[in-house]
Amino acid sequence: MTQQRNFHAELSAAMEAYPDLVFMNHGYERLPDPVIEANKEGISRVEEILSVAVADFVCFQNFKPRKDGSIAVRCQTMWAPWFQGVSYFPLDDFKPENMSEHMES
Repeated sequence: MTQQRNFHAELSAAMEAYPDLVFMNHGYERLPDPVIEANKEGISRVEEILSVAVADFVCFQNFKPRKDGSIAVRCQTMWAPWFQGVSYFPLDDFKPENMSEHMES
């Protein structure tokens, strides 16, 4: 029997290890190129987690602070075979007891 991964703990640890990936984007803004370059390892780490945890995952964009103090994971996902769009997942949705329909079990 395989042990279920704790995606919440893994993502939280990545966010703590790579604080530059927390970014208050406005609209279509993205992480600045120097931040992306300096955090390639962290982005790869987060993308590995999300590729397993999120159905139709394409790429990670940033951790987004919310007005209520929570954090959302902002990423690109395939909404349809012909359309890629942005998705926001509350970090708390990655706790095993809160897995949404968009995540694989």
